[in-house]
Amino acid sequence: MLMTSMAISEEGSLRAEAEAAFRDAAPRLLAIAAVIVGNSADAEDVVQDAMIAAWRAWDRLRDPARRNAWLTRICVRESVNHGRKLRARWLHEGVIDDRLAGPSQAQSEATWDGAFAVLSRQQRAVVVLHYSYGYTLDECSQYMGCRPGSARQHLARALSHLRESLNDAT
Repeated sequence: MLMTSMAISEEGSLRAEAEAAFRDAAPRLLAIAAVIVGNSADAEDVVQDAMIAAWRAWDRLRDPARRNAWLTRICVRESVNHGRKLRARWLHEGVIDDRLAGPSQAQSEATWDGAFAVLSRQQRAVVVLHYSYGYTLDECSQYMGCRPGSARQHLARALSHLRESLNDAT
């Protein structure tokens, strides 16, 4: 199939636009993903998966002015889903990993990191998006792909758990 020069030109323009958007958003997306998934190596994988998903759907972006919000939403969803994908792979391959040990191990650590590590990915996502990046809970729910009430519930449970864990530590 022959592409016209106009189609090639449009594709090149879209590619340059997407690459520039990815380059600008990458540090922010890496920071968000690292907190949600718990480490920088997995965060890099998550952001790469998010960029691939965004690239595949680039032509469906309705409002270019909301590109950063759209990329953030994709990254948060990939971050939240990352644990499910790993767990499914580990179960399939029969791998036993300390990360599957559950909350009791992290609760024994009387530190902020230990308390934060025990939170679910959804709870970490809403805490980071709301407190670190200043998004409203309605915006957090959009990025997380859930209802506003669910985002509020994740935040309430996260804060309750953090309070309890940190009070136990003192």
